[in-house]
Amino acid sequence: MRKDYSPVPLDPAHLEQDPFLQFAKWFDQALEFEQMEANAMIVSTCDLSLRPSSRVVLLKSYSREGFVFFTNYHSKKGRDLTANPNISLLFFWPATMRQVRIEGRAHKVEDAISQEYFSGRPRESKASSALSRQSEPLFEKEQFNDNVKNLIESDQEILRPTHWGGYVVVPVSFEFWQGGIGRSHDRYLYKKGPKGWNILPLYP
Repeated sequence: MRKDYSPVPLDPAHLEQDPFLQFAKWFDQALEFEQMEANAMIVSTCDLSLRPSSRVVLLKSYSREGFVFFTNYHSKKGRDLTANPNISLLFFWPATMRQVRIEGRAHKVEDAISQEYFSGRPRESKASSALSRQSEPLFEKEQFNDNVKNLIESDQEILRPTHWGGYVVVPVSFEFWQGGIGRSHDRYLYKKGPKGWNILPLYP
């Protein structure tokens, strides 16, 4: 199952000093080369008992303010983040053999941002979000599907539930990883210090 990685090493001279600019460069290349969703990321959280939990979520936007995704606040990840706002994001782009790992803290976005995003969603997505009790047991899937279908086909306005909205992840560190020949992978860690971002090369 082993595969060869990039024959071109990641030259530190070509790294941006700003991790947001470096992420933007790699993300644009991922959008060009990846066959699946380049904005898919693994979101890892921990509850108060420090039990980790991971799932794939879609990144919806990013800026210097942080990385934004949307979810049900009553979901497992929502409950975890209420108890413990520390969070990790992981992007894996196999076409370019790259990973970006971001660690930081998450907090809810303003209601106006959640409302704007929800208003632009397809009606099918609105209906599912409005009726889903995400992460709770579901014993009647057919009934749930029927309820969603009926809401979609009705004339009723689908309002954003108060327990549905966005999180913004404010990074404290970035790690950029690129696969190399002979498992000599390139890794660079950006840590935020009092005077800006410091770049540290890591062993493979």
